[in-house]
Amino acid sequence: MTAVELITAYGVTHVLDYGYFTITGGIGDADELSLLGDAQDGPPSTGNGNRVLVLSPHQNNFAMDVVVEQWSGRPPTDVDEWEQVSVEALEVDASSTLWITSPTLDSTTGAMPEGRYWVEISGRGFINYGWPGSTEPGDQWRLRFWPNTGPDLHPRKLWLMPGFGTLWNRDR
Repeated sequence: MTAVELITAYGVTHVLDYGYFTITGGIGDADELSLLGDAQDGPPSTGNGNRVLVLSPHQNNFAMDVVVEQWSGRPPTDVDEWEQVSVEALEVDASSTLWITSPTLDSTTGAMPEGRYWVEISGRGFINYGWPGSTEPGDQWRLRFWPNTGPDLHPRKLWLMPGFGTLWNRDR
């Protein structure tokens, strides 16, 4: 069996607003409002293979650090080191470009080779739900990509605000 290896890693800074961001690889369009509803029903993210929508506990972070990693296979788990984790499928087109986008703001771009991937979205450093008290609260995110060769595990972990619990699905 071949060992799983980190192929590449780099960081970007994204401007997050409206409490969510999307990740796309340039394939097709998606009804973003429908994805938002699906993510709220099954937090913290949802995707249709062409676009992933990720809910953030913070309403905004105008200097959101995101590390993007490409792996040769499913990376070793470190879910315990992150406050929010989910896995979604995403396809990247021949442009080999990722777009991270928040509503009404410019996209942040990065490189990822063309292909079908699983992407693990991990976040930490959350302060509270909604307004974090600053436009730069310091939360961190990581996107880990590996080849989508078929069914895979889909861990979901939600941040539980101390003294409050989870924001989503409280009354469902």
